[in-house]
Amino acid sequence: MSYQVIARKWRPQTFDEVVGQDVVTRTLQNAIISERIAHAFLFSGVRGVGKTTVARILAKALNCQSGPSPEPCGGCVSCQEIKEGNSLDVQEIDAASNRGIDSIRELRESVRYRAARDRFKIFIVDEVHMLTNEAFNALLKTLEEPPEHVKFILATTEHQKIPVTITSRCQQYEFRPIPFSLILERLRLITTTEEISISDDALRSLASIAQGSMRDAQSALDQIIAFSGKEIVDEDVRALLGIVDVELVSALVQRIVDQDREGVLRAMQDLRTSGISARNFCSTLLSYVRSLMVTRVVGWDESMIQLSESLREAVEKQSKSFSELDLIRFYDTLNTTNNELRWHSHPSIHLEITLLKLIELAKLPTIEAVVSRLEDGEQFVKKSCTPKPKPNPAAEKKTFWNTPGQEVDNISAELESAVEPNAVQLEDTEPKARLMTALQNGAMGLYQHLQMAFSVQFEEGNLAIRFPASERFHAQQVQEAENRSILSRTAAEVAGKKVTIEVELEGEPEVTEKQDPMEDPKVKSFLDRFPGKVIVNRESGD
Repeated sequence: MSYQVIARKWRPQTFDEVVGQDVVTRTLQNAIISERIAHAFLFSGVRGVGKTTVARILAKALNCQSGPSPEPCGGCVSCQEIKEGNSLDVQEIDAASNRGIDSIRELRESVRYRAARDRFKIFIVDEVHMLTNEAFNALLKTLEEPPEHVKFILATTEHQKIPVTITSRCQQYEFRPIPFSLILERLRLITTTEEISISDDALRSLASIAQGSMRDAQSALDQIIAFSGKEIVDEDVRALLGIVDVELVSALVQRIVDQDREGVLRAMQDLRTSGISARNFCSTLLSYVRSLMVTRVVGWDESMIQLSESLREAVEKQSKSFSELDLIRFYDTLNTTNNELRWHSHPSIHLEITLLKLIELAKLPTIEAVVSRLEDGEQFVKKSCTPKPKPNPAAEKKTFWNTPGQEVDNISAELESAVEPNAVQLEDTEPKARLMTALQNGAMGLYQHLQMAFSVQFEEGNLAIRFPASERFHAQQVQEAENRSILSRTAAEVAGKKVTIEVELEGEPEVTEKQDPMEDPKVKSFLDRFPGKVIVNRESGD
């Protein structure tokens, strides 16, 4: 007996054996039970999801000697002939090679004659979208009102190419891609029954590359059996089918987490040496990023993640290293790159640069942080534009906030526990730079005010901030309750202990009522740019 490929040997023979199309099979079975059988059916869906198989099962159900029955017996002459494809009353037509009007005219002539033996004369037209417009037009009337003994079953992978005049005359059924878990379960059944030794990871790889097509998965399994025999190892699967080892992808993502640029470049060099396609690797990386997102949002869920249990720990750890926004950026960038790799003259280099870009994307601030900084800057501009209070000529030097020897009331026990024991002390070098950097990253408004101070010094547990008299506004802003709290907390975090803070205003010149405003350098500079006249109201004191 000649060899039969797995896809044919394991083709379902009853509605119950069909995998992943429960809605379609149940509807057809109920139609047969209730004797509401349409005269024309249109099955649409991607390749390898069971359209032709269900069409044959429906033909058997209608022509079974014990039927019409939702469960054809499979043993009668009619069922056997339909299974073997040599039934006189069930004709399968390939529209790709019989697409012209002459073929449809022959079909119309055949429709006039009754079935040779069975109950119905059934026409299964595969890839019906390949018919020409003239052929479709010739089929219209026959398809709308065929003789009672005729049934049409049309199948297509491109529903959108079929004229509306045809689809409106048919009962339409959409066959959906088969879920990954169902394909994996079917492959396990086949390999167990056929006594084939293969790892679960290899079966997952086969189910993954099928992309919802049962036939593709079975064909790939057939191919690897021909290559390796009944003892299949993972390396053979990857080598023959060009499948990327997910362990390599996981290791690369970890280098991105660690911001290891050298490691990324060396991994890409290994990829080129091994001959793995850059596009295949990018596609696998896209799927892995999606698994990271799923894990971060809903946790490890085998029904949603197409990865083996051995990768669970790594995936869960890596998913916590990125924000959801990071993963969205990664996916968008990789998806664009994946499309560009089709035509790029140096695909591996293009992918290499994209991976380095991912490291930079992981360091971008969140939208919330950017908005917060913009708001801080807006508040700074508003406050800077308000008139400054009239200076007090009597005070040459005034201390606004001086609490030496006292605990800053905003530093609580909670802050004390947050400070690390090995934090940098006040006496260390460049404490001002570290303080200003921390404020720049977390409180841009306060940072802008402190920029106007001429002295910011740490001195034995005391933070002394001195402003020139002309910057009284900024000195007052530093004293506001919210800014005072932020400054106290940040200084303590930088220093590793509580800090007392002193804000001073120094060197304020006296201003007399007879002082001529035209002698003020700022007034002169303003008038140089905006010519005008200065009016002094002596009565109001302005």
